[in-house]
Amino acid sequence: MRTPPPHYLDRVLNPQSILVVGASGDPLKRGNRVIQSLVADGYAGSIIPINPREREILGFRCYPSIAEAPGELDLAIVCTAAKTVKAVIEDCGRRQVKGAILLAAGFSEAGEAGRLLEEDVVAAARAHGVRLIGPNTNGMFSARLGCNAWGLPDIPRGPLGLLSNSANCVTSIVLQARTHGFFGINTMLSVGNQADIGFHEYLGCLGADPAVTAVMLYLEGFKDAAAFRAVAREVTQAKPVVMYVAGRTGEGKRAAKSHSGSLAGAYAVNRGVLRQAGATVVDKLYHLYPVAEALSLFPPMRGRRVAVVSEGGGPLTVAADALVEQGLELAQLSDATQARIHAVVPNATAISNPVDAGGGTDPRAEYYGPICRAILEDPAIDALLLVGLLGGYADRFGEQAAPAEHAVCAELGAMMREYGKPVIVQSHYADMKTESLRILRTGGVPFQRHVEIAVQCLASAADLSAARRRNARSSATTGAEATLVARGQPGDASAAAPARAVQLIAAAQAAGRDLLEHEARELLSLHGVAMPQHVLVRSADEAQAAASAFGDVALAMKVVSADIVHKSEANGVLLGVRGAAAMRAGYDRITASAHAWRADARVEGVLVTPMAPRGIELIVGVSEDPQHGPVIVFGLGGVFVELIGDVVFRALPLEQEDAREMIGGLRHAAVLDGARGNAPVDREALAALLLAVARVRQHHPQIAEIDLNPVIAHAGGLMPVDARVTLHPATAGRTGPAGAQD
Repeated sequence: MRTPPPHYLDRVLNPQSILVVGASGDPLKRGNRVIQSLVADGYAGSIIPINPREREILGFRCYPSIAEAPGELDLAIVCTAAKTVKAVIEDCGRRQVKGAILLAAGFSEAGEAGRLLEEDVVAAARAHGVRLIGPNTNGMFSARLGCNAWGLPDIPRGPLGLLSNSANCVTSIVLQARTHGFFGINTMLSVGNQADIGFHEYLGCLGADPAVTAVMLYLEGFKDAAAFRAVAREVTQAKPVVMYVAGRTGEGKRAAKSHSGSLAGAYAVNRGVLRQAGATVVDKLYHLYPVAEALSLFPPMRGRRVAVVSEGGGPLTVAADALVEQGLELAQLSDATQARIHAVVPNATAISNPVDAGGGTDPRAEYYGPICRAILEDPAIDALLLVGLLGGYADRFGEQAAPAEHAVCAELGAMMREYGKPVIVQSHYADMKTESLRILRTGGVPFQRHVEIAVQCLASAADLSAARRRNARSSATTGAEATLVARGQPGDASAAAPARAVQLIAAAQAAGRDLLEHEARELLSLHGVAMPQHVLVRSADEAQAAASAFGDVALAMKVVSADIVHKSEANGVLLGVRGAAAMRAGYDRITASAHAWRADARVEGVLVTPMAPRGIELIVGVSEDPQHGPVIVFGLGGVFVELIGDVVFRALPLEQEDAREMIGGLRHAAVLDGARGNAPVDREALAALLLAVARVRQHHPQIAEIDLNPVIAHAGGLMPVDARVTLHPATAGRTGPAGAQD
């Protein structure tokens, strides 16, 4: 099989020759400490100090200028002040240096003057073909040649990649890896301002490096979110990408911006669209390292069914709670499996799952082997979690327990590979680094001190496997969407936008307004969104006639005016109206209220539609995210949607698999299966609605927002009660057909 060529950044991140620009004989200056660090880590390439006043620094010959440096040059570490950097990069370009690390601060993170300086430096770099790391970075470490251009000593080496907006967070993770002792770093970068090379390019390079098994990221903001999602979608099919996304709160977002100059997007949007791309998003920074380690070691997890084994007592209860909270399932073991366990520990208090391996007496390590084998052979189980004393039997019960425990710890790794199911151990003795745990980890089984972290590793493994399956299926058009494409029906993603829909948007933009509600309903209907019957009445007589047309049903009446956004506040809504007389009076009342609210309001009429039946209130909409562009939202809706906050986001375009996952991704997704007398929601119909709404935005990039809130899910189907479509101001870039520049 032909080996693919190295990534285009490979010689920048794994340089065979390094210029130290601003090299110094003063051991306290960065231009000296960089060389010290490279030497201390045994850098295998050429170190070339640049200093016109020195002949030699730390035993390396100095050169007065970049132009006079010998040989092929891969990377320049620029230790000089921000104001000198542009000239340095131009010199690098003339010598065909492939890349440069800009350590200096004082660029875009420092204000407008710094932003302009940064633009000049980037322009010079691109004119000369020099790729830039930073500026405002602490540097880089890569293990292949021992390139420690960071300065942090004793970086443990291993197969993990680490990319970060924060140098301090990198230090925290490195120290975590050093303490753990079993899994180290292959490549790590503080990306700084991402003035040139962005997260997606670094990720692509690490994704192509066979020595990297997983990539960790601490993220405050992207410069090109769409490019990152595209690269992540590809990389995660082969290796895990584990991310901590900063800015879950308003305070966090403000801190992220002031720290790195990045624009921190809404956390819920970031989480949703990154998971859509296949990334593993963790909620705690200290989960990055253990999750990346576990996902590197685990075989693919086929489902979410986990068995728990312990000596009994509290750890079983703690583990069961943590599994359920993470969306994992304590699956029932088969009768045959339970019989095998019972034969090993006849006095066990629990064998159905969780499993008490103690048997009501002092536990024995040798029980674990046959119990775990029986569980892993059960087709109803996808992963195994052991909690409690394993790893500390010799400490707890004496050295006579050590041989049996050592044998079990070695056997667990072999069983994980044999059965292709993840195995992880939570040990009370994890911090003691016992010989049993060394054997366990050498055999490829991760261990953790805390149940919650071990369970997070399993949940992340289940999510990653599901994302890989989903994205593999989404690579080709499937299901109902494929049927539409095959039939060439309007409304599918490949068809042209209906002419009438284009006219509606063009007319509204020409008038300098958004779509009115009856226009929004018509637009959505034209794209296959099932909207309830409605009519726009422009007089009391028409309102009276509409009563007869609808028959004996309760009706809702709403003012239609470009000048009144919040209809209820203007007393522009009447509900439960029935009969001709009531309709006539309702029209007069609504129009009078509208003009009382705003005397110059342009009232187009009153929209009349049947009252929605009782059901579950949902929200479906599209909005523009400052980083990710158009995103679709789904969640529990109604007037308290912001308070409830149970919503999920995905980036457009939307695949059918994405839509299905959104529906199941609510914290309270069980509500959709019937609650308080409501009928179960038709999830396939809901997925079709999400896809249809997404197609509306794809066909019409002039749309800024679509808001269907609420959509009532009832026994008869789905009924959008309110529809709002907001447009971007008319510009040349937004008025073309679907697919035009947005």
